[in-house]
Amino acid sequence: MDARTSSGYGNRSRGGIHSVLDVETALAAADIAARLRDRVAAGERICGPAASRVLTSAAQTPRFEGRIVPKTFAKKAVDFLAQDGVVLFDNPDAFLICAFKRDNALCEPDPGATAPRQYDCRPSCGNTVRTDTYARLLRERADEIDKPAAYAPAPIGKRLRTNADQLRSTADAHDAAAQSAEALA
Repeated sequence: MDARTSSGYGNRSRGGIHSVLDVETALAAADIAARLRDRVAAGERICGPAASRVLTSAAQTPRFEGRIVPKTFAKKAVDFLAQDGVVLFDNPDAFLICAFKRDNALCEPDPGATAPRQYDCRPSCGNTVRTDTYARLLRERADEIDKPAAYAPAPIGKRLRTNADQLRSTADAHDAAAQSAEALA
């Protein structure tokens, strides 16, 4: 690496690694939107307070598959990520998608943040959406938790079973509320 490229790595400027992260984040968000758009077109249902906003965002976000990313894309990536309420973030640990809008975020992002605090994701947030795929994954995770619960000491086993039951309850709530894209439009 030359001095121009590496000089931004250890400081707080927006050059160097930060611009690379912005580009990668923008490309990941566009990929999330494209995958969601494809799954919804195939009949997957969604639910959540941000469902209509997520569908609009997924429909309007361009695909970037297989494109060469020029140097000028870093500025476009920053502009794309700054669109409050439009950029989609997948959170597989919380089994949901976040259409990050700072004013609605319960994860308490920093002022001016362009991304949610995914480690502090709260399912009751106004930015969240759950898909049929995530409801299925919730049930699979509940089944995984039930296995060690059967062999764990009583108090631990009870907590594990309670956790598994909560995951199944969340999946059931999704099934009851989920709608197709046509129904939401």
